[in-house]
Amino acid sequence: MKKTLSLLALAFVTLAASAQNSALYKIDELIEKGQLGEAAALCDQALENPKTTKFQEIYNKAGQVQIMNFSPELIKASQNMPFDTLTFCTGVDRAVGYYTKSFQATQGVDAKGKPVKFDKNVAQDTQNRLLAMVDFYNYSAMFCYANGNKDKALEYFQKYVDYPQNPAFSEAVRDSLLQANHSNYAQTRYNLCMLYYEGKNWAGLYANAPAALQDHYNNHDIYVALAGAYLAQGDSAKWEQTLIDAATIEGEEGFFNELIAHYSATQQKDKAVAMVNDLVAKYPNNAKAWFMKGCVESDMLNDIEAARTSYRKSIELDPTYTLAYINMGTTFYNEIADRTDNHEFDHFNRGYYNNDTKDAFMAETRTIQGIYQQACDYLEKARESAPDQPDLWARRLQRVYNHMRIVYENLDNKDAADEYQKKYDEIGKLLE
Repeated sequence: MKKTLSLLALAFVTLAASAQNSALYKIDELIEKGQLGEAAALCDQALENPKTTKFQEIYNKAGQVQIMNFSPELIKASQNMPFDTLTFCTGVDRAVGYYTKSFQATQGVDAKGKPVKFDKNVAQDTQNRLLAMVDFYNYSAMFCYANGNKDKALEYFQKYVDYPQNPAFSEAVRDSLLQANHSNYAQTRYNLCMLYYEGKNWAGLYANAPAALQDHYNNHDIYVALAGAYLAQGDSAKWEQTLIDAATIEGEEGFFNELIAHYSATQQKDKAVAMVNDLVAKYPNNAKAWFMKGCVESDMLNDIEAARTSYRKSIELDPTYTLAYINMGTTFYNEIADRTDNHEFDHFNRGYYNNDTKDAFMAETRTIQGIYQQACDYLEKARESAPDQPDLWARRLQRVYNHMRIVYENLDNKDAADEYQKKYDEIGKLLE
């Protein structure tokens, strides 16, 4: 036979529920009167009361009180009026905390192992309020940063990017937030990386950098920060890998040049060669990888033919690769310098000939003309690929034009010599 509760027990349960309802009514009354401080205090008292069971509702009310308290400050900020940053930031933190706990109060099971009963209307209000505050941590961070409080800015930027992970949001809602606010999150992740770097908080930088790099927002700065952090910690292996990643994934040849300069200064030629060979093995269809291989072969190994093979492969993969054209052209210019040092062009460099040496002089001049012509062809390709970047190719091309003029003068071809003089002068105007 089913037992019934005694009248005394029933009365106790009824009185407890009534007391909690009374607290909610009193909180509403205080809110209605605008007595927000008193309402907040009553919410906290109710939440600390061991007899309280209506946590979902009271946490929701506590969040509402905080929003009403900080909203005037946000309005002032939007109107460029003086406002209380502390009140706003603290209120946002408290409101988010209360609403999150309101949601958590609806989860789990009761003492009998059954799902906790909750008010669906309150639950919907809780989620709506949290969604409405999506940008508030971002505002808090920017306000603190403007006031020179970088530590608090860091804290709130971090809370902003972590906000979609709030347990109150379903996976669908979370994905929607991430998509709708992608550009803001990208900016914030970048801000976090820069602030962590400035504060030498390497752990924070390392934790945020992977996601920030996926955003492709100022990745150059992030790689600089990562490389600097690893260097500061003496982690040469990760420093090198960061520079390699920056060069191959993002096309940042400047990082690669820094790494090669390091290998050259520390006489680690074998390491440089191994690195570029590994690059082309991993990325055989990456024009930048072949370009880097060519740089090592030309600058560190002085192997012009190997470098040309690599540069040709780079150009084949990317016919618009300006730097590959420039370096390819430079190999021909350097070839003449190397062969001159080996005394192959002594007749030409004396600048005169007689009947005994005329044939040798003319033969050397025609050979030089052919080599300079190839240098000229590749540098002109560089010009075609980047006409708006004369700082990359203009001085090298002008130098070759000048040599071509001299060669044609020696070949008694005045028209060709005059043509290269005009080209030389034209480049000069670009450089003015």
